[in-house]
Amino acid sequence: MSKKASGSEPVWCCPMAVPEMSDPSKRKLYEILSSEGEQTVNQLTKRLKLMQPTVSYHLGVMKEKGIVDCRKEGRQVYYFAKMLCHEDGACFSN
Repeated sequence: MSKKASGSEPVWCCPMAVPEMSDPSKRKLYEILSSEGEQTVNQLTKRLKLMQPTVSYHLGVMKEKGIVDCRKEGRQVYYFAKMLCHEDGACFSN
């Protein structure tokens, strides 16, 4: 799993500075995507024990703000972190 899809350049900024990222579920989604790489909605749903519509909603908001992006492969949609943290996630320990 790669952190970004080929041909997609990461944006270097602190995603935690985006007001929409105050939600703990969005913060956890970002943490997983930035540290572990691409994930499908199904993988994230199982991992976070949230309902699929909730995960899809959060990912949609994050995609709109440029924090994550996605790529399609067949019927699967893979999400990945687009806005990467300069501190390699150190802000998650706060």
